[in-house]
Amino acid sequence: MTSITQFIRISLPLGILCFGVVSGTGESFSFATDILPILTKAGCNTGECHGAATGQGGLRLSLLGYDPADDYEQITREYSGRRVDLDDPARSLILQKPTKQVKHKGGRVFKIGSSDYQSILKWIKRGALPGKMDVRVSSVYSQPAEVRLSKPNQSAAIKVVAKLTDGSQRDVTDKALYNSNDDGLAEVDEQGRITVLGRGVTSIMIRYGGKVAAARVGVPLRDDSVERDREMDGNFIDEKVLNELDRWNIPVSTSCEQSEFFRRAHLDLIGRPPGVEAVTAFLSEVDSPLARAAVVDELLQHEGFVDLWTMRLADLLLVNSKKQGPAGSKTYHRWLREQVATNTPVDRIAVQLLTSSGNIGEVGPANFYRMTSDPRDMAEFVSRTFMGVRVACARCHNHPFDQWSMNDYYEFAAYFAHTAWEGNRIVIKNRGDVRHPKTKLVALPKPLGGERSRSVNKADRRTDLAGWLTAPDNPYFARAFVNRVWKHLVGRGIIEPVDDVRVTNPPSNSALLNALADDFVQSGFDLRHLVRRIASSQTYQRSSRVNGVNRHDERFFSRAYLKPLSGQVLADAITKVTGQHDRFADNLDLQWATQIHDPQMESYTLDVFGRCPRTDSCEAPENFGGGLTQALHFINSEAVNRKIRGGVVPQILQANQTARARVQAVYLRALSRYPSETEAVHWEKQAGDIKAKAAFYEDLIWALINSREFAFNH
Repeated sequence: MTSITQFIRISLPLGILCFGVVSGTGESFSFATDILPILTKAGCNTGECHGAATGQGGLRLSLLGYDPADDYEQITREYSGRRVDLDDPARSLILQKPTKQVKHKGGRVFKIGSSDYQSILKWIKRGALPGKMDVRVSSVYSQPAEVRLSKPNQSAAIKVVAKLTDGSQRDVTDKALYNSNDDGLAEVDEQGRITVLGRGVTSIMIRYGGKVAAARVGVPLRDDSVERDREMDGNFIDEKVLNELDRWNIPVSTSCEQSEFFRRAHLDLIGRPPGVEAVTAFLSEVDSPLARAAVVDELLQHEGFVDLWTMRLADLLLVNSKKQGPAGSKTYHRWLREQVATNTPVDRIAVQLLTSSGNIGEVGPANFYRMTSDPRDMAEFVSRTFMGVRVACARCHNHPFDQWSMNDYYEFAAYFAHTAWEGNRIVIKNRGDVRHPKTKLVALPKPLGGERSRSVNKADRRTDLAGWLTAPDNPYFARAFVNRVWKHLVGRGIIEPVDDVRVTNPPSNSALLNALADDFVQSGFDLRHLVRRIASSQTYQRSSRVNGVNRHDERFFSRAYLKPLSGQVLADAITKVTGQHDRFADNLDLQWATQIHDPQMESYTLDVFGRCPRTDSCEAPENFGGGLTQALHFINSEAVNRKIRGGVVPQILQANQTARARVQAVYLRALSRYPSETEAVHWEKQAGDIKAKAAFYEDLIWALINSREFAFNH
């Protein structure tokens, strides 16, 4: 027989009539902040359980609790509310299944009598009320924000505090979810107790109530502090880097040798190794910071700088004839090259791209919108390109590892809803609004992490976005760009990957990233200023040779990191060494691979060497080539052998020089340095014993360009 209480529960919204036997659970109580986090921590709403798109066992919850209102309805109202039993709360399915009192495919997730069990039981006894559903978690943070232990295998506990939208705060340490970003270095239990297993630094991801945070944890790389010379020649980069290295007791490598700097700077700034005459002239000078700074300044004005950095921006923007068509991609690349050549401020480049329209064969930046006609895809591309933020997860549900909600996602996509294609033209139309897939309401444009504009430009809403994005105080644009340039020059981003900027993936050196971004903004978003600033620092000019302790440093820049040459730079390095240029699709105007505007231009060598096809992000070059195929190409390629025989060796033999001088000439050409005494003696003897001089020097060049030293910038 159905009881009165059950009748009320079935017939009326739960909790409207409680007949006094069901009291409130406190003024600040909310299902969203008190009950749902328990289910989230137990794993009930993960993708493997009831958080799957179709749910499990008849119960479907929002992934990680991103939709508390719907979850409340599912738990308390679906199937006539049979999941909660107000007459006998302990018999509620929401308690019996996770404690495995009845069959549960997910097994036992908490015990009878545990604090989680008691919290849910108490909630049901008091009527299973929704509470203040408008009260949500606004943010979470860790106390302390950083745990620095002195020895491996030590432990420490953190406290997690949640800020609620009603202004209150609460300790949610026992309700939060924890994950280590590096399980091999640090472990964390369900109560937030962290054990650091070895020496190094990582982060613990914290999740509660749909919000995320991170706590930094680590053990110094050695016990005693480091004494070092802190003469930094006024470069704030070195100050910020050394401050962080001091905190983790990491010694630095010495400054790189004169020849190493010269080759490194050429490859990083213009994408080509230096010529023999330039190397010998520079090595004949006294090594000094001023001499190195003069090299940087000279390279910044080199035509190769324009070629290389146009290529890097084209990689970022995915300039590709598959997307823009042959004419569009050529116009796009030509416009982009003009911006680099004239040193157009980077914020101005972004504004022109975001607000562009017109014929794609005539207006270069209009091709930016040929990436896709879907405003959602465009939002993902823009956020990843200009902000370093991946928002794709929020298309279907709130982002599980970042702060972005579905509302954030569709409001950002709304900026691109009125941008359309008409034949070969990009136009703005007053139609095509984006609708939220759950509410079905039209999404109004709003920046990611920003405030909605009070006066939206109805003619072209993209201008509001461009203004917000490139504002000097924008927290994303400058930081994302300097992080990319830092990685190009130093080998690793301050945030890594560079296109995965999020709360739970914090910078390795926040002070450095912020200082670089501030300096970039103050310079007027000047690319050359930024490159000069980094390349002139002691940090950039450190040796890649480790000193024992810092061999374990992969993120604090105590040494130079080996950087494999990109496909185009590697091809151009071979061209520079051999003096034999490639012919790209019979285009005689192209002398260097870095000048190619379209990755669809045929070149087996570049495909093998790993050029980015620009169909998706270019941030993982190892996905596009290299490896065994590249090694075999170096070893067996007739194209490489033909280049070696094509003029360099006869030129070397024509010079009336000793065998040692000729060996030195080969080393200067291939590796931008003189051979060591051991190398010189060995090859000098080999040259004297071999009668076929041409074959010997061909083999020597072949051996050097097949070396690891040649294929890496070090």
